[in-house]
Amino acid sequence: MWNVFAKLFKVLNSEESPQAIGWAIALAFCFSMLPVFSLAKWIVLLVVAFFRVNLTSFLVFSAIFPALFWLLDPLFNQLGFWLLTHPDLNSLWHSVMQSSFGQSLALNNTLAISSLLLSLVLLFPLVVLAKKLVLFYRENLKHRVERWHIVQVVKTSKFYQYYQSIS
Repeated sequence: MWNVFAKLFKVLNSEESPQAIGWAIALAFCFSMLPVFSLAKWIVLLVVAFFRVNLTSFLVFSAIFPALFWLLDPLFNQLGFWLLTHPDLNSLWHSVMQSSFGQSLALNNTLAISSLLLSLVLLFPLVVLAKKLVLFYRENLKHRVERWHIVQVVKTSKFYQYYQSIS
């Protein structure tokens, strides 16, 4: 648990672009929401692999977000059920599921459809929000956090100095 926070603060304090960190957080959000065997999850992994995204942030937030989604699972289930059973959308779902691409997205599941829809809708707002939060932290909170007693104790420990030397 402490290791996750250490990696998060290391990324926030680094010279990494806030844009790259923002994209990493937003893509981790999408990655964590999507079903395991969905083509969309593999597409997110390809985007992370081929574009300038902070991999540490992606991995840290990919570990954090599933707990949030587990708590919100009933809401996602209700949204997906509403989408799949809405009479005006029946022809859309029928045509999507007739294609092999639609079948590989696994949209016949209530959680799959709601998670894909929400991840697409929230992707760009999350990038902007995460970028602004990183900039806010660096401009306003970084110096305060570095003065915390626990941070100073950890930074003076031999374990931390060893960790810094190998990372």
